[in-house]
Parts: sequence; C-alpha cells; structure tokens
Amino acid sequence: MEQQEELMDNILNTDLEIIETVRTLQEANWMDESLRNQVTDLLKIHDDMITKLRSLQGDDHSCDCGHDHC
Repeated sequence: MEQQEELMDNILNTDLEIIETVRTLQEANWMDESLRNQVTDLLKIHDDMITKLRSLQGDDHSCDCGHDHC
C-alpha cells in the first residue's frame, strides 16, 4: 500500500504542475512552445503513473466504498 500512496502523491503533484503550467501557458496566449511541450511531457508522466498504479491494484477495482472503479 505504501507504494500506491507514494504514486498517488506523485500523481497529485504532477496534476498540480500541469495546472500551473497550463495557467502560465494561458498567460502567454498559448504561444510558448516549450510550455506546450512541457504540458505534453507532464501528461505522459501522469498517464504512466496511472497505468502503474492500476497495475499495482490488479483487477480489484474496489476501494471498499461499494462502488466499482473501472
């Protein structure tokens, strides 16, 4: 469970960085190529971490809340 919690923390931090970068990009009128590339890279990192988290959870999509989280 510790590895899952660490991954969830990293995902949250990546999400916050994505939001910050998109805000900065918006302030630059979406013209900054390096910021656009940074968002693309961060989204790939985010997706990779989500995939890893799901693989750690296996086929069990429940979190004891009674809902199926597919």
